[in-house]
Amino acid sequence: MTYSSKTRSALIALVTVLGVLALGLRPAQAQTYIFSVPTTKLQVYVQDDGSAHLIYDITFQNSDYGSALDVFDIGMPNENYRVSRVEASLEGVSASSIYQSPYVSPGVAIEVSNPIRAGASGTLHIEVDVEELVYQDVTRQGYASLQITPTWFDSSLVTQGGDLDIAIYMLPGISPDEMLQQQVGFTDKVLFGERAVAIFHKSNWGATSAYTVGVSFPDRGINNLVRQNVLDLTNLWLEQNPGVVLFVGAAAFALMALAFFRFSGGTGIVVFIALAGASGCGVFMIPALVLLLLPVSIAAVIFVEISLARRKKQYLPPIAQVEGGGIKRGLTAPEAAVLLEEPLGKIVTLVIFGLLRKGVLTQAPDAKLRVKITPGFEGLKKARLETAQAKGIVLHDYEHAFLTALQAGAGEGQGVFVESVDFSQATKELVNGAVARMAGFDLSDTQAYYRGIIKRALTEAAAVGDLKIREKQVDTDLEWILLDKNYPTVFNRPGWTYQPMWVRPWFTGGSTASTSGGGINLGGARPSSGGGGVNFGDVASGFAGWAENTMGGLANTILPGSLSVPTGGGGFTDLSGFDKVTGDVFEAMAKAASESSKSGGGGGRSGGGGRSCACACAGCACACACAGGGR
Repeated sequence: MTYSSKTRSALIALVTVLGVLALGLRPAQAQTYIFSVPTTKLQVYVQDDGSAHLIYDITFQNSDYGSALDVFDIGMPNENYRVSRVEASLEGVSASSIYQSPYVSPGVAIEVSNPIRAGASGTLHIEVDVEELVYQDVTRQGYASLQITPTWFDSSLVTQGGDLDIAIYMLPGISPDEMLQQQVGFTDKVLFGERAVAIFHKSNWGATSAYTVGVSFPDRGINNLVRQNVLDLTNLWLEQNPGVVLFVGAAAFALMALAFFRFSGGTGIVVFIALAGASGCGVFMIPALVLLLLPVSIAAVIFVEISLARRKKQYLPPIAQVEGGGIKRGLTAPEAAVLLEEPLGKIVTLVIFGLLRKGVLTQAPDAKLRVKITPGFEGLKKARLETAQAKGIVLHDYEHAFLTALQAGAGEGQGVFVESVDFSQATKELVNGAVARMAGFDLSDTQAYYRGIIKRALTEAAAVGDLKIREKQVDTDLEWILLDKNYPTVFNRPGWTYQPMWVRPWFTGGSTASTSGGGINLGGARPSSGGGGVNFGDVASGFAGWAENTMGGLANTILPGSLSVPTGGGGFTDLSGFDKVTGDVFEAMAKAASESSKSGGGGGRSGGGGRSCACACAGCACACACAGGGR
């Protein structure tokens, strides 16, 4: 077959283009470094200025299928060296280029002109001076310390390690016997010329992980020790043990959160995040701070809890009193208790006992206080007042709120356990009412007046010898007696068990709680019979103990923070304003971003890669080299 000249030219052009395309599409062969490290030798010469002269002799055995080894990354103990003064050679041929390694930090990259070919071996020789390698030994007076970690290599590049030999040469004048080992024991101690030498040998070293050795020796002749204290050592140890930092930091964070939110009453999330972030940054930069953060957090929790416990009685809002305005008389026992800032559980108990004494409530036979609303006192306030007027009973305004709370929680015909009722709103009305009644009067004089009433009620009841008269006296002043901290002395009298009037069979103020004529036994001398009453003897010793338990249980019927001043759980300050401001800012930013996305958008990318390593040493000094490797 013959072709015209034009056809021949077109075919030649087509073949040429296809050849160029084929060449361009041919994938470039990537370099793959796979080698072993049969021997690693490191000599360290201590110098009088606190630096050390390092000499490496590392033998590499290239694999039969690996790329030629032409660049080596070698880690350095620290950043105190000069790249321009690093000397390196491979099999006696000086390196063609030495520069900072892009993969190992701190470290150098060494390029050679006579690479180690596949299947061949060669020894890389390196010499460098590194400053600030000799540290003060804080464990022994007059001693210095040096630790060193030979460079190691990426495990993905190394097929097999080999022998590791390290020799650390002392300054002249130090004997071998004066050298002390640290974590790793000496293989040998010898005298070489004028220098004592600490020798370490490790067989079958993998060359892919850190192996740190150290030696302590007299600091004679060294004029530039790196000084350090216990805090420095702690910091170094924590840097090497991040798990400890994480555990202690998490514990400190939890305690700090507990203290903060107890202090702020659960507000100030934004402020807490800022404080936690600042603390985290501080610990990241100085790990030893975590050991300070933990006791501070513990102390903060203790302080806040003690302070909140002391504030449990501080629920009074500001009172518009007038000094010298006189005494406000005519307050009930619960109202007086409010002004005296008695525990809220005790105040609620006084209100319930008062309603029981009037017959507005009836006590049901249970170990814990369970009450029923007496028929006629259910429903709205107007109906209650009509019933009370018909029975000659006085109902105070605050008592209606307590009856409403009891009515809301009562089961049908079963009554309600008082401890299960939320009296927060009712107690708030009681407190606010007492405060309002004090307007224009002198608070301190009024408090002193009612303290006198309480003391007199207790004294008079305790002085009565006749049991019947004493019982009548206690019935009359029961709520006032219970306000004295020594009230148990009135009830715990030999040969006498007090039964409150509302549980006695003859009580006519309301329906009786007795089921078989025996009443409700509150403990002490009269055990309950098989079919009647409830024995409270297992709960407390007589009426005094039962009342004490009742007061403690009713303390939980008021939610923390429900009053104008926190009751022990509301914190010291309200930081919710910070949360709101931050929320508004984020909302505005989100709105702006949403509007911006409607008008258009853009894109981009950024990225990076590489390897890095961090030196980590324990003990009296830190001097280590990080991972490196051929590329």
